[in-house]
Amino acid sequence: MQFYNIHAHLFTMRNAPRNFLSLYLPKFAARAVDTITNTDAGSWFVRTLLKKLPGNWGRRYASFLEIGKSSGQMDVFKKLMASYDDPSMKFVALTQYMEKCGVEESESGYEGQLEEILRVKQQYPDNLLVFLGVDPRWKLTGKELKDTVAGYFDTKLYINEQRSVNPFVGLKIYPSCGFYVFDEKLKETFEWAAAHGVPVLSHCNYLGGIFTNETAYVKSNLNAVDAYTNRKYADNFPALPPPAYQQSGGFWKKLFNQLDTASNKNTCSYFLEPASYESMISYFSKLDRPLKICLAHYGGSDHIKEGDKAPSKKLFGMKQENWYSQVKNLMLQYSNVYTDISYAVADVDTHHTVLKDVAVTAIGGRIMYGTDFFMTEREMPESKDYAVFKEHALGCTAGKSNAWELMASVNPGQFLQSDYYP
Repeated sequence: MQFYNIHAHLFTMRNAPRNFLSLYLPKFAARAVDTITNTDAGSWFVRTLLKKLPGNWGRRYASFLEIGKSSGQMDVFKKLMASYDDPSMKFVALTQYMEKCGVEESESGYEGQLEEILRVKQQYPDNLLVFLGVDPRWKLTGKELKDTVAGYFDTKLYINEQRSVNPFVGLKIYPSCGFYVFDEKLKETFEWAAAHGVPVLSHCNYLGGIFTNETAYVKSNLNAVDAYTNRKYADNFPALPPPAYQQSGGFWKKLFNQLDTASNKNTCSYFLEPASYESMISYFSKLDRPLKICLAHYGGSDHIKEGDKAPSKKLFGMKQENWYSQVKNLMLQYSNVYTDISYAVADVDTHHTVLKDVAVTAIGGRIMYGTDFFMTEREMPESKDYAVFKEHALGCTAGKSNAWELMASVNPGQFLQSDYYP
């Protein structure tokens, strides 16, 4: 059988916004860490210091830092492949448009990130499967965006005199960077993807990941028009209060000038909430060739562990409903919705719930294995993520097979199939 890791990242800090760390650290600390680790000697010093901290925390962050500061995506991919004992394993690498996060643009530029990963693809045409990151702000109009995407997909990548391959096999979106999945400028691209069977994978982890720090933009886009219902987003939920900017406070946030950053992170949950996808999913589910969309991370490890219980605290977003439950309900309602367990896989306490769901016929055929490498290096080394989950999944019966074969082979193979793959 052919096995896949459906969710990994190869981009380095050179491909991320120049002040990327300021999304997560006070600006003075972010600048200091970034400056010190920009040299090999400085990076070595910080990693060595982290490794000397008691427990595993420092060692894990040192590993994360080492990969993120790698000289290029080729180095990152080689580290990823070295973590697996299966030389034929295929890895989906998700490119990421991060130029509109409100923390400056990247050193490489988005197109530079794409050019670099395609050089990796040329050397590893069979092991590496690339998803093209899409953001409505990348191009001026929806038509220009669709034409650009189609152009990237249709331009064959030269491998040698006997072989050329399709460079991309799917699309990646990251709505918490400041847009809804129902954005009008994305609609033509999604229609093109549906017509060709091209899958879409979206980040969907409660309060986890990247967001935009452009406060004015966040506020202005919160109640945007839904291109699939032709009404304001709030009108999709007439019984609920409209989306509102989530102003955050606290002494330490104020001291380190992090009030806007914390507020933006919380507010960007509106863009990402599973409920915001339903109008788009419903529209594409009715087509002769429905759009396949994966809501990655299954809502996030904390929500998976809570299960279908009521949330333990008030959530940011429209619905006060656990995101794992929201994703699962969408899967039960629409056969074109998938999920993966990336990042959550590093938390062994999520495995029981995930494997129980894989045994459910109605949704088990659409839950996929992925790790979120190299993000998960902060939690557990990739090789251990892989080995521990594989062992648990192999011991779990799912249909006529086991959960590992279903999640890492059958399901991703079905998700990836399109006019461009295999």
